[in-house]
Amino acid sequence: MVYSGTTTSKQRSDEWKSLIPDGSLYGISTTEINENILPYLTALRTKPFMLLAGISGTGKSRIVREMAKACWKEGDPEYGKNHPKNFCMVQVKPNWHDSSELIGYVSRLNGEKFVVGPFLRFLAAAIKDPDTPYFLCLDEMNLAPVEQYFTEYLSVIESRKLNDSDIIETDPIIEYEDTDAYGNLIDQLFNTPEERKAYKMAEGGKRLTIPQNFFVIGTVNMDETTFSFSRKVLDRAMTIEMNEVDLHGGLEKGTGNDIGYIGNSIIGDAAEGCDVYEDNKELCDQVLDYLEQVNAILEGTPFKIAYRTRNEFLMYAVNRKKLDEKTQLWQNLDEMTSMKILSRIEGDEERTKKVLNDLKNLVKEQIVDKFEENANETPMIHSISATKIDEMLAKLKNTGFTSYWT
Repeated sequence: MVYSGTTTSKQRSDEWKSLIPDGSLYGISTTEINENILPYLTALRTKPFMLLAGISGTGKSRIVREMAKACWKEGDPEYGKNHPKNFCMVQVKPNWHDSSELIGYVSRLNGEKFVVGPFLRFLAAAIKDPDTPYFLCLDEMNLAPVEQYFTEYLSVIESRKLNDSDIIETDPIIEYEDTDAYGNLIDQLFNTPEERKAYKMAEGGKRLTIPQNFFVIGTVNMDETTFSFSRKVLDRAMTIEMNEVDLHGGLEKGTGNDIGYIGNSIIGDAAEGCDVYEDNKELCDQVLDYLEQVNAILEGTPFKIAYRTRNEFLMYAVNRKKLDEKTQLWQNLDEMTSMKILSRIEGDEERTKKVLNDLKNLVKEQIVDKFEENANETPMIHSISATKIDEMLAKLKNTGFTSYWT
């Protein structure tokens, strides 16, 4: 299925519903993507900002490239290209302490001009092609302090809202200014007089916002040479750990891409919990009940969750169901607990031991036991959250300190 023209989230959602009953997604069997790509697709439909964490060489940047390649079907001009136009890799440098290298800056040598960074150039490409997902991969994202070189994006991504046309909008990442520098920026990013005029209008003009088909994925190698993430960054991102290695995997020669065709299915249609709650009340209420139990455990700690995490739990559960109607509640909770709860927890024994042990009991009751009860219908390799909690508790016992990231 290929969309022509600009589709609204409502139209895209209706198309999704027509795909679900036959158990396939754009020609891909949902059973084929359940254990590999499905969590990535669901996470990005929920929030277009994701961190892939793990040891070096596990394919973190590769999977971003493969998702970009999977947006093209056989016969498309970009099909089979190793570097399609909807993929951009930017290597983060240790000396980045502001956004000038990534986003750009104003130069006043020989007049006022805007020196455009790779972020804005790729953003403009996504704006011009709204029905194609665009993937910006920030390789080794934490080699520099993320809050310093990516501050504009971190602020703007939290302004996502569904407008009256069911399009997800954000505040501008570059504010409109009646200056030579802003005009020069627009002239560099857009080619036609009509586009340039629209972005230069003081009243009612277009703005450089984050389009809903624009995804930022950072790869993270946590060691002594890298910066840790603040809660400001973790709260705004979906986190998936990639430490498992199958030495027999990936040896077969593929054709086109390693995933299959996902088209623009990854583009989300909700920005907040309220966008999905009314139509999915039963599922959402079950998620809320689990989160209330989580917050009871986290009460009095700096790890307690609030509305942002709640919204993402709700959207993730609904998106997971859209991607695979056979998805069970405990699968959603398992993946999201690892992504959004455990990734926030760090500290010494006094700060974390009771929290982790209480979460372990909750995860066993709400997730592990449920998997085991349905083992015939939903075979479980392991619980992501239970495994991670055990790992964090072992680190705490051995070193007196633990973290999702260490």
